[in-house]
Amino acid sequence: MSEYQRYEFMTVDRPLTKTELDAVNRLSSHIEATSTQAIIEYHWGDFKHNPIKVLRNYFDGFLYWANWGSPQLAFRFPHGVLPSDLLDGYDFGDEVTFTEYDKYDVLALEFGELEAPDEWTDYDLGSLIAIREELMAGDIRALYVAWLASQRCESGYSYRYENEDGEDEDDNTQKEDDESVIPPVPPAFGSLTAAQQALAELLQVPEALLAAAARHSGKAVETAKDDVAEWVKLLSPEQRDEYLVRLAHHEPGLSYLLVRELRKLGQGKTETKPPTGERVPYAVLQAESKELAAQWERELREQEEAARLKRLQEIHDHQESYWQQADKAAARKTSSGYDEATKLLVDLRTAATEFHKVQEFQARFQDWIPAYERSQAFTRRLHEQKFTWNRS
Repeated sequence: MSEYQRYEFMTVDRPLTKTELDAVNRLSSHIEATSTQAIIEYHWGDFKHNPIKVLRNYFDGFLYWANWGSPQLAFRFPHGVLPSDLLDGYDFGDEVTFTEYDKYDVLALEFGELEAPDEWTDYDLGSLIAIREELMAGDIRALYVAWLASQRCESGYSYRYENEDGEDEDDNTQKEDDESVIPPVPPAFGSLTAAQQALAELLQVPEALLAAAARHSGKAVETAKDDVAEWVKLLSPEQRDEYLVRLAHHEPGLSYLLVRELRKLGQGKTETKPPTGERVPYAVLQAESKELAAQWERELREQEEAARLKRLQEIHDHQESYWQQADKAAARKTSSGYDEATKLLVDLRTAATEFHKVQEFQARFQDWIPAYERSQAFTRRLHEQKFTWNRS
């Protein structure tokens, strides 16, 4: 398979101007750009520009992925909308960074060591862009998803090895969790948004690991409604005038900045602070996720077995109808008819085996087959399915 790389950029706060769009179109001969989106695809070659710099200059969101993996996701935010200590308490290393600039700040997730999933998967920025708005609104569940992904990468996924007896054992060489950098599980982690689910898929965080973390997550805390009308009175006249001027200039993210400042002013009056979530070491979550995955596998096998038995019971209870269907199918003397008749006979035999009626089935089959045993195409199919009978 040839290599494949996809770069996607999107605007949210405002569309590109004609001058900006012209500049974006000059970035690559492989680009398809509009005033709100740009997509660059390579089957050979590479993008010659720094995508984070392109993001800072023109766009609000960026997604990169290749057929070998190495996903990257980044968002541009108006400066100051997100707190400067956004990543405090997370042990991300180089995989997740938050960089502040004069005009814009950038949150970047770069998982260069993450290999592509076994099955080809297409990713698109549209399913992820809502994370930007969620973070500006104070929803940090996406950061915790990224933390789970980074810890999973650092621990070597679920690598296993064989012991001297040839049995699989977990490789427990991962580093011990440092409790000082274990983030609390955010509230409502058991009900991730569609964008947060898409992020988990992009970073290949298993459902069982998400479910394990959700066990330690509380419900979303209903805080008192923001009393904006009262809080605005706490601003000085100079501050109010400044916000009005900035509003007139359509400053992106201004509403979030204003609400944050109002909440600080109103703190202790009408705002309640949500409790800190539980801090759970990744090793604990990993162990719990394995237990959950094993439980789900057992439940799936039980459901499949129950469905199998229900179907065999239905065949056993209505075997006359199945024999009639097999007779009609074989009588068509067509390839599809022979296939259908063979399948029905296999079902009847399987049901007979399950309910200890093999002798009855074989006697019925011996009486039934003479009408069709001259058809080599049909008998060949029956022999392939290990049917035996005494030829007439």
